[in-house]
Amino acid sequence: MQPLRTARVSGASQVLGLGPATKASHKSRDKTDTDSTSRRAAAHGVQNSRVRMPRQDSAISQGFIGSVLGNDSAGNSARKPGAGRRFGNASPSRTRPVPKSVYLVRRVVVAVVALVVVVAIVLGCRAVISAVGHHNDLASGQNSSQAAKKQKRTNPSKDTGRRKPPKPDTSKASGQEALTDHSRAVIAAAAQKTAAASGKQVRQYSYCVSGKGDVGDAGVIQSFENVVFRTLNDPRGWPRAGATFTYNADSSHCDFTVYLAQASQMQTFSANCSNSYSCCVGDNVIINQDRYNEATPQLLSAGMSLDRYREMVINHETGHRLGHLDNQPSCPASGSPAPLMQEQSMSLRGCTPNEWPLDSELWVK
Repeated sequence: MQPLRTARVSGASQVLGLGPATKASHKSRDKTDTDSTSRRAAAHGVQNSRVRMPRQDSAISQGFIGSVLGNDSAGNSARKPGAGRRFGNASPSRTRPVPKSVYLVRRVVVAVVALVVVVAIVLGCRAVISAVGHHNDLASGQNSSQAAKKQKRTNPSKDTGRRKPPKPDTSKASGQEALTDHSRAVIAAAAQKTAAASGKQVRQYSYCVSGKGDVGDAGVIQSFENVVFRTLNDPRGWPRAGATFTYNADSSHCDFTVYLAQASQMQTFSANCSNSYSCCVGDNVIINQDRYNEATPQLLSAGMSLDRYREMVINHETGHRLGHLDNQPSCPASGSPAPLMQEQSMSLRGCTPNEWPLDSELWVK
């Protein structure tokens, strides 16, 4: 350590009247005193009040900042062995080292806090996005519903596709096209083919058509004849028994005549005929107009349509002309198709409605 020198005021020697020699002796003595004083201070560990001391607050601040930043070098550099004893024991305070576990805990706490903040931000953003999307969905749904209602009011016909199609009214006959010569030829050819393949004796019948009572104009009779021709020559009917049928407008050349008769005229053919049902008397096949137009409630409720009823009654009464009797045979088993010659208009006897002759009925007398 360098000895400290006491500053002297240059004017002091002049005031005291000291000469050069005196100044020199004083300087020598002062130097000697100063060296002696420095040695004594060093020996006893006493610092001169005028010696500049290093600032410990800088070391302390560096140690605190280093501890926060996790750097031990800043704080420990002031606490190296011997550093505090450089100036003796005059420094009363020394920074204690911070354990590494404290640094670890601080880092963990900071990381957890940061994670919580990030999670809170993410959840908040999701909640906002979800709320906005839900609001948009509600708005679009309301707009779609309002648009659909508006379209339904302005154009209700487009909504019919959602409804089930109405069931056909089986109590009314379906409209059939009038027969032409060509269509008659096609139907007749199919009937003849079926009769030839039946293995039965092929028989050709000619029939006429007429009306009895107030049954309508010539157009009604023509429409009735079309139904008779189609029914008698259907491959599911009497052609399977070898019989085919041809319409003839000349009543003198007919094997039998099919009548559409007013109900009140039924008994004009025979007292055994009923005003409520159809009948066959000799070569006259008589179809009751009420039954032809209305069928019977029993058969309609059993699933037979008016078109099918017309086929059944024409085949049934023509069967009498071919030699068949009523109820011969009758219902063979419950739920099976009723025989054609059973009086189905009166009772099904447990069978289901049927308009075509069964295999057991395929014969002609």
